[in-house]
Amino acid sequence: MPEYVNPPLPRHEALAPFSRDHYAGLVQAKHLKEARDADSASQRQVVADFAEAWQREIQPHFNDEELLLPELISVADHRRLLDEHDRISEIVDRVLDKRHDDKPDGQKLHELGTALEAHIRWEERELFPRIQRSITAQRLADLESRTRRIEAQRPRNACRVQAR
Repeated sequence: MPEYVNPPLPRHEALAPFSRDHYAGLVQAKHLKEARDADSASQRQVVADFAEAWQREIQPHFNDEELLLPELISVADHRRLLDEHDRISEIVDRVLDKRHDDKPDGQKLHELGTALEAHIRWEERELFPRIQRSITAQRLADLESRTRRIEAQRPRNACRVQAR
């Protein structure tokens, strides 16, 4: 078995589709943060790539979390989830409103990447483990059934035939 610097976090299959989505978000966050000091052409490409990922993957992921998770989390966690989604969405709007500018705002790209990464890390390191510890096996099974349907519709699975 390989040795990891940061071993994968144990994730119940009910939450695994959200974690798989997070990988795409972390890749985008890394590119956004690195674009702060890049040349204009590179920054425009990062923004274009992010715009596609936002529309196809990240924003639908936010919507799915907001639909499925509230009944499973505390009021405080729900408020934080919504607040962070709103904050990230506001930064996205500002970045995408200026996506056709000759020189994107590198600081704004870095801010977006940092906010997206921090949000994902919170969910992975705190929220999801708390859900796994606090809800019943039956509720996890119900969530798993619902997330399997979502997972089948994700862009990474659009061409796959799902096993039944």
